[in-house]
Amino acid sequence: MTEPVVVLDSGVIDLATTDREFRWVLRDLVDGGWTAVIPTVVLSEVITGRAEDAPTNQAVNRVGTVDTDQLVARRAGLLRYRAERSAGRRPPGGIDAIVAAHAVGAGGGVVFTTDPSDLRRLLVDHAHIRVERP
Repeated sequence: MTEPVVVLDSGVIDLATTDREFRWVLRDLVDGGWTAVIPTVVLSEVITGRAEDAPTNQAVNRVGTVDTDQLVARRAGLLRYRAERSAGRRPPGGIDAIVAAHAVGAGGGVVFTTDPSDLRRLLVDHAHIRVERP
């Protein structure tokens, strides 16, 4: 991708359904040329299969999803390994690593998350990617 990306994690998808101000932030970014990215694996953390998923489904459909191919999955594994080795504590979760790997693969941008600590650990060597709490 050549345009800047904003990658969304599961907590932010929930926020996009409940916080009008954050929806405007996303809309402004997309209108300004940014590409919003929701890795499909993130849906496993936000979809329950119940009728209550309707607002989440609407938010996801507005943004769209991107599949995680083998290259991104391998990049996620490397990011997890490096984060675990450097911090000496439990590794970040696999889905967080996939979110981070999509940002790395895009060449930069912003990761919006409601829990920035693990994503910052994953992206410590990628200063061109910001991790932001909306």
